[in-house]
Amino acid sequence: MMNRLRTLALVGLILFGSATIALSETFEIPESVTMSPQQFEGYTPKKGDVTFNHASHMDIACQQCHHTVADTYTIESCMTEGCHDNIKDRTEVSSVYRTFHTTQDKEKSCVGCHRELKRQGPSDAPLACNSCHVQ
Repeated sequence: MMNRLRTLALVGLILFGSATIALSETFEIPESVTMSPQQFEGYTPKKGDVTFNHASHMDIACQQCHHTVADTYTIESCMTEGCHDNIKDRTEVSSVYRTFHTTQDKEKSCVGCHRELKRQGPSDAPLACNSCHVQ
């Protein structure tokens, strides 16, 4: 039974790795992207847009943030309809606010990851609101 589980796990890793390699060859990673909750009808954000710099995050696997890649084989924006598009409720998993600001998720949340980096030692990861939200 253990050998069967190990074989299945190995096959899964190989398939996931192959999909990752295939994905990396089929699209170009933009140097930066602007994330704006202004895209949601009837919502006026209190803070400015955020420009996310992919170049400064190249040591993080794409799937860490784009966590649906293994299921869909596509890279979508975090605020794509059906993903993190809940602009009203800050506590739901689908919440735009929670996705970027929760301190409970140290891997997928911007603030959670930046706080963890600071906890581990000196880091230039920004934590102040206006460091990311530029008016």
